[in-house]
Amino acid sequence: MLFTSYTFLIFFSVLVIVYWRLQGDYRKQNALLLLGSYLFYGWWDVRFLFLLTLSTYIDYATTLMIANGRITASQQARSAAFLVGAGFLCGSCQWGDWDGSAAGLLVVLPDSLTDFWVTLFAVGFVVFFGAVRSLSPKIRRPRRYFLFWSVLTNLTILGLFKYFDFFAENFVLLWQRLFGYAPSEVTVQIALPVGISFYTFLTMSHTIDVYRKKAPATDSLLDQAAFVSFFPLLLSGPIERGARMLPQFQAARRAPSREEIHSSLWLIFWGLYKKLVIADNLSRIVDLVFGPFDLGTLTEAPDDGLRCLVAIYAFAIQIYCDFSGYTDMARGVARLLGFDVMLNFNLPYFALNPSGFWQRWHISLSSWLRDYLYIPLGGNRGGKWATYRNLAITMLLGGLWHGAAWTFVLWGVFHGVILIVYRVFGDVKGGQARLTLKNVARGVLMFHLVCFGWLLFRAHNLDTVGAFAAAIATIGTPSRETFELFREVLFYTWFLFAFQCIQAWTGRLEPLDRWNWFV
Repeated sequence: MLFTSYTFLIFFSVLVIVYWRLQGDYRKQNALLLLGSYLFYGWWDVRFLFLLTLSTYIDYATTLMIANGRITASQQARSAAFLVGAGFLCGSCQWGDWDGSAAGLLVVLPDSLTDFWVTLFAVGFVVFFGAVRSLSPKIRRPRRYFLFWSVLTNLTILGLFKYFDFFAENFVLLWQRLFGYAPSEVTVQIALPVGISFYTFLTMSHTIDVYRKKAPATDSLLDQAAFVSFFPLLLSGPIERGARMLPQFQAARRAPSREEIHSSLWLIFWGLYKKLVIADNLSRIVDLVFGPFDLGTLTEAPDDGLRCLVAIYAFAIQIYCDFSGYTDMARGVARLLGFDVMLNFNLPYFALNPSGFWQRWHISLSSWLRDYLYIPLGGNRGGKWATYRNLAITMLLGGLWHGAAWTFVLWGVFHGVILIVYRVFGDVKGGQARLTLKNVARGVLMFHLVCFGWLLFRAHNLDTVGAFAAAIATIGTPSRETFELFREVLFYTWFLFAFQCIQAWTGRLEPLDRWNWFV
């Protein structure tokens, strides 16, 4: 279910009315949020909903063991019943596609071998975790034992579903180059569950924070499950922290004020504008230029390099509006439900250096990588060469987080390199800067470095990267079609440029509360 669909409009309208009728009883509100979140996620494919419940179970059990050193019999029983019920519901049933009829919403039993194997997989996980005796109060284990198994299990699930095909395919290619023949088929088509990277990082960070004694563990499975599956954050984040979000699920929530409703609706409609008006229209321009390279029908550098440059600019704006639009909508929806969700984008293309860019772009991920990867690796405490190494590793894995492809890896490597280069020259400060000619030049340079990174990110292979780079270097003769594309890009983005300049000038991301209501 997407935020931009009419289905979501109906779903959320009903949910928010019922939700605030339950005001004063936050546990009933949490139960409603949990059911709504499972419906929201399961609307896509109910079978992968089991992975979300499994992450919930792992985080719940391990955080209790880390924080309290034990888990009670009633907590074990509740969590086991929760996991077993989820396993059979998600593994042995599927929801039919809604065709407008009541029958389209029925839950049907599996009728294919694929569904049988999914059922077997789900039940196998239930049996495995049900048989683990490490949760027994009679066995005392160090806190780091449960942290280790939580992180290992979450990364295994993420790796299996997101990266198995990638590594299996490259293993086959390497084997062919080394030995001259293809090995037996070792790869299977594994669908990528929606949002798995986001909720996996959320549960991992919560477990680590409980271990560091920076976040609470809860003995309420309901609060835990509602926190992990909170539907506004499932698709595109932000990647929240347990220390911020879990306490909000454990306290009564008041209805939003008139000003909060106004700001919530502003965020939702601003996000819809960025997604539907800007990103979706620019995607047509981007696909028009990148399409022949994606399909393999064109591999050489085109004569019109300006056309390639316009496509890269369009993609830079598209990916920003697509991603930030969704997170704006998520923040607005959460605010209408009484939750405060962190800011995820803060005018990233106004950054003057790579450090500033990552303080503004996908802030929840960059801060996650800083707190749970860069600093544990040593951060900048071991001298300059250790710092460079830690930056390179962090950005490499940050690139891989975005997807299973070599272009994502190279994108991460590229950002690691420019972070290191800027650090070598002492340009590492982010934040606001005065409007001077020098800073304008720094900003333009940084924007084009980011755009080259987006070329790596968008291209399906390195041949496309080489062809685009060669075409841009020579520019060639701009065609009439290129100017038409450029005019179309300006048509869809002029208001974004104007408004973001106002945001940067005023230092306020939501300046409308000081404007006349008509504006």
